[in-house]
Amino acid sequence: MSSGNGECGTKAYRLPVTKGAVNTGQVGKTSPPGMIVDCFRNARLYRRETVEGMVPPPTEMVVLFTWLGAKQKYAHKYANCWTRRGYDVLHVTCSVRDLLFPRSGAEVTASRVVDFLTSYDRKVIVHGLSVGGYLTQRVLIDAKDSPIHISHQIFDSFTNVVGIEKGVQNAVHPHYRTLATKCMKVYSKYADLSSILEAQKFVTTTPCPAPALFVHSMADQVASYEDTEEVINAQRKVAPVDTYVIPAERKVPHVTIMKYMGEQNYMGLIHNFVERYRGAVISSQNDFDLLTNTPPAIPQGQPKLVLPQ
Repeated sequence: MSSGNGECGTKAYRLPVTKGAVNTGQVGKTSPPGMIVDCFRNARLYRRETVEGMVPPPTEMVVLFTWLGAKQKYAHKYANCWTRRGYDVLHVTCSVRDLLFPRSGAEVTASRVVDFLTSYDRKVIVHGLSVGGYLTQRVLIDAKDSPIHISHQIFDSFTNVVGIEKGVQNAVHPHYRTLATKCMKVYSKYADLSSILEAQKFVTTTPCPAPALFVHSMADQVASYEDTEEVINAQRKVAPVDTYVIPAERKVPHVTIMKYMGEQNYMGLIHNFVERYRGAVISSQNDFDLLTNTPPAIPQGQPKLVLPQ
């Protein structure tokens, strides 16, 4: 296994070849197209799929941060949404223990992700779901002084420090949620929260200056949209921000937006966002003003996709 130097391990899993996908380039050092490769603890590399009718693949690599306790089958779904569209995906997980003891858990994982990405001359799209948004911020903190180029940020059901307690409760088996609630109250009172608070300070004061898309449900009971607005407003000061909000009356629960919208609509929304800001350079106030004054691909908070009723 790798210690985080950019090389992946040898354990690999074959993915099926899919019609209509995009050809692969030379990204993995040793893994062939259509494979899942163990890279280091908490990280796997999903290689983009190869099919007939090849076209040049996207230049970016995706780093996907899933929610606490996400089952592997759901991770596969999100990763495969990207690989089918020609992207290599580094899927990064964070266990409850890694979150509760971040100095020896989440921060170590973030450092390894940065080491891995530094070995590739690729732009990076980060895609964080729920508490995965915290680990995304830890990676962005470490990447700040690195050669890594973050081109786009996508946050689905973003959960900041306010929602982490609910995120942990949501990650455990229902039989243990009462116990988890009591434990989290004790943890919040006595534990070292400095790592989580550092990430919160970063995202609300000096966030990554890359275009960002926030997708959220107003019916989310784990991470309320109101708690996320501080993050969105801070991001708007340094980079263009698109928001896509599902009305509360649709009753869409936490991290189920893709299930509600369907893969085609969900990834269509993301594709429009990525294409709109692909190649964007924010090196001056004029660049920033030009980008933020351009009408978004989809009006803010006004869904125009065909959604289920």
